[in-house]
Amino acid sequence: MTALEDRTIHYIIHGPDGKIRQSGDCALSLLPDYAGIYGEGFKAIEVRADQYRRDIDAHCYVLDGIITTKGTAVDVTDFTIKADGTEEVRFAVPAGTSVIHEGRIVAVADNVFEFVTDVPGDHKFSFQSPAAYRDFEVTIHAV
Repeated sequence: MTALEDRTIHYIIHGPDGKIRQSGDCALSLLPDYAGIYGEGFKAIEVRADQYRRDIDAHCYVLDGIITTKGTAVDVTDFTIKADGTEEVRFAVPAGTSVIHEGRIVAVADNVFEFVTDVPGDHKFSFQSPAAYRDFEVTIHAV
């Protein structure tokens, strides 16, 4: 093994959708072996030191082989509504988004999140977005 093959590099493994599944450091010579860890369609690539961070999966995805900064799915994450069973919070989310609330995960089928309640209090929702967007949380204050 040459010194070049033995040098330590930063790497990521990403899926066909561009979502980064794993990141870390390894010897350059091991990078080809890492590609098969997750199965067919996954790729392992070297990441330049100036692009790498331990939470790269939270901030970046891979688009056409290029590490790209994720976008923001929604601008407003804090809402207040009347707890009257009629007033609602409604906003668009990217296709493929799922929402987690009270331990349940549900896919948002029509790309629109809607919430109505007659229960006063703070209602917190976590959203898992597709690869191109950051995951986010929303709090709805029902008064």
